[in-house]
Amino acid sequence: MEIKILRNFIAVVQEEGVTAASDVLRISQPALSRQIKDLEEEMGATLFVRGNRGRALELTHEGQLLYRRAREIVELADRTKSEIASGEEIEGDVHIAAAQSSVMDVLAKAAVHVRELHPGIRVQLHDDYGENIVERLNNGLADFGVLVQPTDMGRYDHFPLPGGDQMGVLMRSDDPLVAKDGIRAEDLQGLPMIVPKGALVRRDLSGWYGADLRPYHIVGTMNLAYNASRFVRAGYGYAMSLGGLVDTGEGSGLCFRPFDPPVHVALHMAWKKDQPLTPSAQAFLTCVREVVAKMAEG
Repeated sequence: MEIKILRNFIAVVQEEGVTAASDVLRISQPALSRQIKDLEEEMGATLFVRGNRGRALELTHEGQLLYRRAREIVELADRTKSEIASGEEIEGDVHIAAAQSSVMDVLAKAAVHVRELHPGIRVQLHDDYGENIVERLNNGLADFGVLVQPTDMGRYDHFPLPGGDQMGVLMRSDDPLVAKDGIRAEDLQGLPMIVPKGALVRRDLSGWYGADLRPYHIVGTMNLAYNASRFVRAGYGYAMSLGGLVDTGEGSGLCFRPFDPPVHVALHMAWKKDQPLTPSAQAFLTCVREVVAKMAEG
């Protein structure tokens, strides 16, 4: 499986056809078609559902799996080439996979500091949630992950980031629950709820809502609080969210109320054990430690 062929396969998927991809890649259509056929023979699977002419190609289940892995392989190959080519200067990309959180302020300050020391370092943020963050870490596609606790940290070196987010409920500013200072579990029974995917996987709200989520009417899940806030403002439902991620000021049409009793989310910055960091990632880690140390000193 050659990297070049995987790049061409990715182009066919993204351009939704061999003809369009051949124009982008500047190779002949028959040559590209032959590459795709050879790739299918090598994989021992059909990658595309062939339909009528002019119809966009659709991936089979096997094609979807290969597309996902091909993107990871190509990204990792590009990263490796960039890291080797950086030479003695400390430069290159630092990849950080993280969910939305106010503790990213810590990493932002570290990014400012590391750029002052090494202008050639760039920070690449991958906004995601728990399972995908862990997958990027394990596959070498992220140097660091910001993981919500509790998470099994046995495979990682890590340290806690200062602060932490308070969880609560995002609602319309004209909702009756705005009158409450804190939201208890019974206040939400029967109401349409949008919940974070990670909360369902980790059950990290179990101490607040009791045995399970069955009393609640879950109408959707989310990764990004901003997107969920658009649904809340439209009247679709309430969103369980971390505070401070979206604008709830005057005129926003939104309001946030914390859980009662309070629920705070702790986050750790993690990287794989026994895997050497690139010089740029090591420089960034040093700056993060310096920022955290200064915050501890007050």
